[in-house]
Amino acid sequence: MAEIVKFTGRNDELFCRESADNLHASAQVIVPETHTVLLIKDGVVSEALQPGRHDIFDKENGLFRARKDSDVATVDFVFVSKTAKLPMLWGTSSPIKTRDPITDVAISVGINGELEFRVATPKKFYLELVGADTEYNTDKLKRRILNRLLGIIEPAVTSIMRTERKSYTEFAQYKGDIAVRLKQKIDETLHDEYGLEVCSFSINGTYISESDAAAIERARAELKSVKRTCRKCGATVGLDGKFCPECGENLVESYCSNCGAKLDANAKFCSQCGKRTGA
Repeated sequence: MAEIVKFTGRNDELFCRESADNLHASAQVIVPETHTVLLIKDGVVSEALQPGRHDIFDKENGLFRARKDSDVATVDFVFVSKTAKLPMLWGTSSPIKTRDPITDVAISVGINGELEFRVATPKKFYLELVGADTEYNTDKLKRRILNRLLGIIEPAVTSIMRTERKSYTEFAQYKGDIAVRLKQKIDETLHDEYGLEVCSFSINGTYISESDAAAIERARAELKSVKRTCRKCGATVGLDGKFCPECGENLVESYCSNCGAKLDANAKFCSQCGKRTGA
């Protein structure tokens, strides 16, 4: 009877690594419907095997060839769940140093939220995140993901708030929309780099100090007292006004969503990076 290797881990784990010694040429592995499996021998990693019964060795064409029935080998098996999702909390380790887009007041902002992901591409996930680290666990995985996550979130949030002229004192009004846009960017990055799929992403809140919030409010009060002239009709408008009350001209300065450069009025393309405006 052929030797059989079976999954013995828990279904709620992203992956389970097992090792089998002294396997003979007739050995097989059984993969459950809920998983795929990677075979590792002598540092070589197979493509993911789908559910079913598979020969581990192939005397003619297999990735792991057995020269004769008496040969024995040690093979590692990484069973990767198709369904398990790993939830985690995320948050900025230190406040983001930025400026309020409306008033240009220098402030420090903290952001936090929740994230849930699963493995979409088992081989990429193993090679990029797990590898030969036999002690790799979910805590290490979360730390790795968190570091990469913050590298995406911090500049993206700053760019969105700046290009769309949204004040951080009003962040709660926009966090749902911002989270949707961040999820897409994070999903693309984690999938390309680590073989992960982001199942859900949310922003729970943003935090600025009372002194920063007060500084923004003082600056906004000062802006209301400053007047400017509408470039289209010449009407006098408060500096905090977004549209001319006489002709409806948009008075808000626009910024490129790609590079952040200020856009000229009625520009169809950014003069700095060439991106089409509004694209």
